Amino acid sequence: MGRTARVRREDVLAAARAGFLEGGYAGTTLAQIAARLGISPAAVLRHAPTKQALFDQAMRLPAERDLHPLVFLETVDGEADPRAVLRRVGEVFIPFIRQRLREVVAMYLHGKSRGGPIPLPFDPNARPTPPQRNLRSLAEYLRRACRAGKMRIEDPYAAAGAFLGALHSYVFLTEIAGAFEEDVSMERFLATVLDVWSRGTAPPRKQQKSKKRGKA
Repeated sequence: MGRTARVRREDVLAAARAGFLEGGYAGTTLAQIAARLGISPAAVLRHAPTKQALFDQAMRLPAERDLHPLVFLETVDGEADPRAVLRRVGEVFIPFIRQRLREVVAMYLHGKSRGGPIPLPFDPNARPTPPQRNLRSLAEYLRRACRAGKMRIEDPYAAAGAFLGALHSYVFLTEIAGAFEEDVSMERFLATVLDVWSRGTAPPRKQQKSKKRGKA
């Protein structure tokens, strides 16, 4: 009988995925992946014949359910505290977008060297797409919150896009653009976004008092 593997295939793929996302294909060796698991490079190759095969398997697109992190909103009642719900959306969605972005960048850089197309973490021809599903889930929650009197939004669908757009922008500004010159943690960013959403930024309009004309 052969020697029992010390780690599961899922563990090897997870370690390989983490390594490739951190160092890219060229900057990640089998020895580094093996070190994450405490096994030898030869043991890694028991799960994939080559480094290329390991990359392809580890970076395979996640299951469809993994691309709909806002599915939890479908069971959130409209009476719930909107600040708590939207904070939860941010805490779930920002790490999700960050991870998907890193995957796309790693796959793009490797595919570019081989002349491959820019990858997407979903099938753009399948409707609804995961981005459409996430947007729909948030929009439907906002509509329920409005009907319950917890929020006042004229266009819940556009508002859902604006909120998710802010979360996408945070990931882009931190991961790609490096725009923040001081540390802006996810918690700090979400607190500010929620403050703007709940209180706004423009001062209320002052009502002009009507002048009554006196009789001469």
